[in-house]
Amino acid sequence: MYYQVEQVLEQQEPEIEKFYKGRGLLICEAKQGLFALKEYFGSAQKAEFLYWLGICLEQQGILCDSMLKNKDGSLITEGPDRIPYTFHRWVRGRECEVKNRTELLETVSFLADFHRCCSESGVEQTEEESAEEEMTKLGEEYVRHNRELKHIRKYILKRNNKSKFERLYLECYEAFARQSAEVVEFLQRYPEQDGGYTTGVCHGDVNQHNILFTSDGPALIQMEHAHVGAQITDVGKFLRKILEKNDWNRQLGMELIREYCRIHPLSEQDLRGLYYRLAYPEKFWKIANRYYCSRKVWDSGQNYEKLYREIRQNRARSQFLHALRAWCG
Repeated sequence: MYYQVEQVLEQQEPEIEKFYKGRGLLICEAKQGLFALKEYFGSAQKAEFLYWLGICLEQQGILCDSMLKNKDGSLITEGPDRIPYTFHRWVRGRECEVKNRTELLETVSFLADFHRCCSESGVEQTEEESAEEEMTKLGEEYVRHNRELKHIRKYILKRNNKSKFERLYLECYEAFARQSAEVVEFLQRYPEQDGGYTTGVCHGDVNQHNILFTSDGPALIQMEHAHVGAQITDVGKFLRKILEKNDWNRQLGMELIREYCRIHPLSEQDLRGLYYRLAYPEKFWKIANRYYCSRKVWDSGQNYEKLYREIRQNRARSQFLHALRAWCG
């Protein structure tokens, strides 16, 4: 494998002195600095979009793992094993501490600045000219999830000798089903393509792992899922990840939203969309789906513990959502 990788690296401009494994990539050291080699799973058109996105972000002063061309001027390099790779600038840094309020505020400020630059600079036109990813509408996705939750409930009802998890699932199902139905009703009434949403380039996978603190400031990495769409999608994903790890702390959640809005104000439709994204009981669906896909042969107790914790957190989540709804007006 490493012989094949070395052949790919020989086709890149910098002379690589050494390389080693990182999170889903190879980190490469050269005299010119740090670089990264990644397996590539997209189209040539998507690579072109990511390349120009990196250039636009650098011009705006946003640090990122921008894509680079090889010696032949190509963005994609095929190895002897016919696996396609892309080559990127890389940064050395550490992930955001999910319990550190100051770092979380700095992270959400950086996300807002990224969105502001990508909605004002016209960079969103680049992908439309090259390739636009087909994305499943959020409403359709939640309808499918609701159908799956209902199916799991029917399955459990038919089972004899129900486990602790299965009994707990039946007890809490109605409460979570009401929440999920309310979200779907909203999304069907105000579809994602409604012009009220702020659109631009979205990162596509924002979490604490993909924003690094470097000596030169925050940096955005793992841009492979970047696309043009409603930027509130990024905000919702990031807030959900962080608030789940902070027991849906109401004060922290509202501080993060206000800080984002200070730099990149959200429209009324954005705020409604954010509310309903966070209102959907996604963690409940993930736990139920994991249980159902595990073939139910043996229950280690982990599913029960996760579901019990989600039920306990649901009250705090409801309090946060109440505060967000009141703030939205």
